[in-house]
Amino acid sequence: MNQEYYSVKNESNLGKLNIGLNVFQTIVEKAVDSIEGIQFEGNMIPIPGNGPVNVTINKNNHVSITVAILVNYGLNVTTLTTTLQNKIAQSCFEMTGIKNVKINIDVKGINF
Repeated sequence: MNQEYYSVKNESNLGKLNIGLNVFQTIVEKAVDSIEGIQFEGNMIPIPGNGPVNVTINKNNHVSITVAILVNYGLNVTTLTTTLQNKIAQSCFEMTGIKNVKINIDVKGINF
């Protein structure tokens, strides 16, 4: 299996910096765990493109993250998804310095 990388454009005299897509997946997993009332849809199966977190890089080197979640009954879906998007974006910036991250949240259902 080939590992895909995000290439950081700030190359120094020390060399080039690449960040594996699995780093972004780990950041998303921790963000989802930190917000009460949501969890991943389905099982956390580490099959690329088939789990609840899908990370891709387009031809312009922009990271796109899609997260499939379930929301607990009685909670405001819009508030939770906005909070999750902000948490993921903030965590990606703090841990990698990358600002150009697109975050799509797919609410797959409600937990009763």
